[in-house]
Amino acid sequence: MNNIIGGLLLSLQLLTTLPIRKTVQWNKHSARWSVRFFPLVGGLLGGLLAAQYWLFAHYTSVSALFLSLWLLFFPVLFSGGLHLDGWMDCSDAFFSYRDQKRRQEIMSDSRVGAFAVISVIFLLSFRFLFIYETIMSGMELTFLLLIPFLSRSFMSLLLIQGRLAKPNGMAAAFREHVNTVDGWIIAAVLLVIPFCLIVFDIDQLFSISLLVVSAFICLIWSQSFYKKQFGGITGDTLGAFVEGVETWLWFTIWLLRCFGTV
Repeated sequence: MNNIIGGLLLSLQLLTTLPIRKTVQWNKHSARWSVRFFPLVGGLLGGLLAAQYWLFAHYTSVSALFLSLWLLFFPVLFSGGLHLDGWMDCSDAFFSYRDQKRRQEIMSDSRVGAFAVISVIFLLSFRFLFIYETIMSGMELTFLLLIPFLSRSFMSLLLIQGRLAKPNGMAAAFREHVNTVDGWIIAAVLLVIPFCLIVFDIDQLFSISLLVVSAFICLIWSQSFYKKQFGGITGDTLGAFVEGVETWLWFTIWLLRCFGTV
């Protein structure tokens, strides 16, 4: 039980800015349970987003612009910009057009380059657009619950299955203590939670199923992309994956709205 609680606290300390000051002992059990709890952290964020959106929409007169900006801002606040940092580092490395070794060195550099700034501006701008137009056409709380959950769940699978780019770093530290059993556990959660959401709102069967499939496609594509461009996965690529998947899923919703299918 101590290992389970330790893993939960470790995942919250790593992926959120929640003020958890308790020191957690790092060992194979706490590390493994931490990875298993990554989807729960995504579900927690999704629940907070859905609750805030519902409160703002029902008890205030704030505009759709404010709601869109808040839904864009709060996940960054919640994670402390951890995943955006990974996106920016990967952007600098990718657009350097260097070999894999040099790209890994660029990702490890704490300095921010022009490509990082440009890419994060477009990433957040497009996500803002997709969120705003979704709100204007009718936001479903299911989307807010599901998207953070899917991004962090599939990030866990990428961590477990993806090829490591280097033998050290955050990704390698966790990878040392996880195995295929953990992957099956997360995969089972990935089936159960969307199914429960579908039971709760059967009208969203198509959109929920499509979001799950879209996130899975991102996982398959990312494994190949990271292996080719960076030699494998690192902590930065995992963060970039979360940001990329969330933007892609909002794009998927926006696209469906444009064709009037959800």
